[in-house]
Amino acid sequence: MRQSNSERGTRNSEILKPETENREPRTLTRIAVLMEGRVEYERNVLRGIRDFAAREPGWLIRLEPPGRSLAAFLREWRPHGVLFQAAGLSRSALNAVKGGPWPAVHVSDATAAVAGVPCVGMDNAAIGKLAANYFLERQFKRFAFVGQRGAGFSDRRGNAFAEAVNEKGFTVDRFDLDPKVEAAEEDRTLLLWLRTLEKPGALFATHDECSLRLTTLCRDAGIRIPEDLAILGVDNDTLICDLAWPKLSSVAVPSRRVGFEAARRLQDRLAGKSIDADPRLLPPSRIVTRHSTDVRRTEDEVVNRALAHLRDHLRRGINVNELASGIGVSRRLLERKFRKTLGRTPLAEIQRLRLERAKAMLLESDQSLESIAEQCGCADASQLVLRFRRETGMTPGQFRKRRTA
Repeated sequence: MRQSNSERGTRNSEILKPETENREPRTLTRIAVLMEGRVEYERNVLRGIRDFAAREPGWLIRLEPPGRSLAAFLREWRPHGVLFQAAGLSRSALNAVKGGPWPAVHVSDATAAVAGVPCVGMDNAAIGKLAANYFLERQFKRFAFVGQRGAGFSDRRGNAFAEAVNEKGFTVDRFDLDPKVEAAEEDRTLLLWLRTLEKPGALFATHDECSLRLTTLCRDAGIRIPEDLAILGVDNDTLICDLAWPKLSSVAVPSRRVGFEAARRLQDRLAGKSIDADPRLLPPSRIVTRHSTDVRRTEDEVVNRALAHLRDHLRRGINVNELASGIGVSRRLLERKFRKTLGRTPLAEIQRLRLERAKAMLLESDQSLESIAEQCGCADASQLVLRFRRETGMTPGQFRKRRTA
């Protein structure tokens, strides 16, 4: 729910001091943070900025929304440094940020509007590619993307999604939401478009708020989720994802680390250090699967039974012979069915599911490697480490550090 401008102004204009020593530092470093702070992505960026500020006694943070006269604010408050998001800033405000005597860091990916300004943001192309591979691995053959017109991040996500899908011989239907069009009018057009999509299919939405809108329209149209359309969003905004029915799957992104690294870059500039002008783009963390993409059926009933049996017995360290025996078919038939339907062997699928479970447990729990190995069907922790490093190029411990997202 959107807050009124007065509510946002009251909240966002507060001066936020990080939790540091109780002793007041002799000098204060005034940091202006110019962003909304409304959605989960932005709030996590702010948490990352706070995390860094907690290590820097003297950082005094002022949060200002883009809807105010920022040029006048910057002249009056005279910050030592600025962290900002270009989205939502007027041209005059953007010029004031870039033209001031303070160092500034853009908390998003690079655009022409912020050329020459250091940036820390998301690798939006990597997000699109990850979403495409997620759907392709699940054997979808019909794809769609809903983006946001005029938003560079959305174009990069959608273009990378389409490129990865096209490489496999499929096409992508696309609809771009237009912020200049009234919601009710656009809903009618969007609803007609959703009805024209071939089913079953996979739909990638540029962010979670977009996904939530799509789920409500699909329910109005009698389009089943995920049976007719599997929907995947971006940001893993848990409140938004849980508001939807069914609950939304989403690409989790390291937004908290974006804030931390942006603040670190700003501090380096304040300290007079030279920093690389190239944007630092962080890859997505993982995909959190909820009900909106939880499609477990294929066109082959033998494969469906095998996948269900695998999910029930993965912890036991099941092998291919046991899998075939468990569903009453020969190993040869099982191998043939898996290759034809999934494009991989039963062993490859077992290993893929073990890796997915290990990744989820590493990121979502504090369980020991021994406990995780046992629940993923590995003989011991050393076997888990070996397999994990072979498949991902990193150790489980290194992967777990990505929980800062």
